[in-house]
Amino acid sequence: MTMRLLLSLSFLAFLGFSSSAQVISHRSLGNSLDNLVRWNTVYSEGHTGFSLSDLDSGEALYGYNAERYFVPASNVKLLTFFVAQQMLGEEAPAVFYRAHGDTTDIWGTGYPLLLHPSFYAHDTLGGWLADRRGHLVYHIPAGEEVPRYGAGWSWDDYNYGYVYERSALPVYGNRLYLDFRPEAVDGEVSGLFGSPPTVAAALIQNARQPRAISRREGSNQFTVGRNFYHPGNFPLERSLSVSPEFTVEQLDAAFPDVAVSLGDAPRPPRATLQQVTTPLPDTLLRKMLQVSDNFLAEQLILLAATERYGWPDEETFFSYLTDTLFVDMQLGEIRYADGSGLSRYNLVKPRQFTQLLTALDRAVGRDRLLDLLPTGGVNGTLEKRFDNRPEPYVWAKTGSLSGVICVSGLLRSRSGRWLSFSFLHNNVMVSPSAYYHEMENTLGWVYDNL
Repeated sequence: MTMRLLLSLSFLAFLGFSSSAQVISHRSLGNSLDNLVRWNTVYSEGHTGFSLSDLDSGEALYGYNAERYFVPASNVKLLTFFVAQQMLGEEAPAVFYRAHGDTTDIWGTGYPLLLHPSFYAHDTLGGWLADRRGHLVYHIPAGEEVPRYGAGWSWDDYNYGYVYERSALPVYGNRLYLDFRPEAVDGEVSGLFGSPPTVAAALIQNARQPRAISRREGSNQFTVGRNFYHPGNFPLERSLSVSPEFTVEQLDAAFPDVAVSLGDAPRPPRATLQQVTTPLPDTLLRKMLQVSDNFLAEQLILLAATERYGWPDEETFFSYLTDTLFVDMQLGEIRYADGSGLSRYNLVKPRQFTQLLTALDRAVGRDRLLDLLPTGGVNGTLEKRFDNRPEPYVWAKTGSLSGVICVSGLLRSRSGRWLSFSFLHNNVMVSPSAYYHEMENTLGWVYDNL
């Protein structure tokens, strides 16, 4: 046998061994993750899906129920973030207007930062309105009023601090914001303060009320209980009941140099209107993703719809997203019903989230994406989660509803490999902490071994 033939046979044998080793490696990965996910007794009574992919190549590494649909809760905000980046980029229309004489007519766009207590430094529209003089008419044409709740929302969540009504021109973030200083700090007067001022100043004490603060549905009259003034309750945010009349009242009080009234003039063609353009700061996106702010997510969808159609036509916009944008991305069919994930009508597959995260990584840039997402063991909704390794290794969006626990995001392994993952759990009957413990075990194993 010639030396050349021996070398050829040796090389072929090496290739066969390498191929066999790769198959065994994939099989070993599948077996290990099967033990952690598929055969996990904590997950056994619910419905679990998991998808794991290489972030740089997009290669699917493991899937369990990865092609089944789940209610994803606030993981939907990853879709909303992608939509905002694709449709809006770095700026958006804050308001459309037409000035004639001493009158300025305005039409809303969904802009969420006007007088918002968390965004005073970024409120472009507030500064513009402060410079107005004369008469301001806020128009809501027939058929354009934004539904206050999204499709599939639970109406009786209004008394909590995570469901806020939507509108074409929100004021104060459509929320009551309260803070309390029991003692003077740096010479400031102690006591209760908040916004909108007219609502914050009209609280009614009710010592027999068990809740710290509550309101009747459809009203902005808040009653507070005996233990309301405990410092641990503050800062406090609760949803307001929003109407065009309420918006006009608040604008009239906040901008005394203009007389504000309500109108219903049809929206003129966009080309005939002027607009106030506002930047979309990462501060806004970070709050939506890290704190899981439902209000900002919903208003971003309205803004994006306005950018496309000239008014916040969310129904047509959702149809466009599911029938065109996501199809062009080859995500497959998604049921996308709201921007925040409060709706149980949303249905997404784990595989679709890992594919979406790969698209976000390329469109947004990894460093920026990591900065915007919650970091395990560090901040946001993951501040006390995924802290079971000596360094941060998970950056992800959480999602929760009654019976729903979801986490989708990026993972950096000990070897430096970047992965995308999506854990979706529905029909959960046990403590969320038990599920998070098991997810930490799984993703910790991925960190150690990939």
